Formats: sequence, C-alpha cells, structure tokens
Amino acid sequence: MDSRKLRKSSRQELLEMLLDATEENEQLRKENSELKQQLESRRLLCEQSGSLAEAALKLSGIFEAADEAVKIYQASLQPEPKPEPQPAGEQDGPSEQS
Repeated sequence: MDSRKLRKSSRQELLEMLLDATEENEQLRKENSELKQQLESRRLLCEQSGSLAEAALKLSGIFEAADEAVKIYQASLQPEPKPEPQPAGEQDGPSEQS
C-alpha cells in the first residue's frame, strides 16, 4: 500500500491491517520453524545413512574374513584322500601292449 492510502485510512482500518499482518507473521514463523525441523531431521537421516553405509562396508569385511575362516576350518575337517594301493604288476603310466 502506498503512503497516501495509509494516511487516508481510518484508525480502525489501520488496526485491522496491523492485525492481519501480525497473524500472517505468526503463521509464517510457525511454518518456518516446522521447515527447519524437517531440514534438521533430513540432515540427521543423511548423516546416519552415511554412517550406516560405512558400518555395512566394515561389516562386509568382517563377514568376508569369517567366511574365509569357515572354509579353512571345513577343509581341515575333511580327511585327506588316501591313494589306493595298486597291484604289483601295474604301472602308473599308460600301458603299452605290442
């Protein structure tokens, strides 16, 4: 509103404009506060996601090491295959018959 209209406005009109402006100001402050809270919660979520991703990477390394240890343990439990005894007349190489 320009200054001429403000000067010509009655006291009642000025008070109503002031009341409207005050109510709008309060509403905007409340909205601003809510948006700040949402922003902060998203920031925390992003930080936690980064932390969770790092933890998952570290855990995957632990799981890989544990998996390797299990394979080694399982291999140690299996008996070594014993060579079968061969009859005295047979040779290890291919037989040549004439």
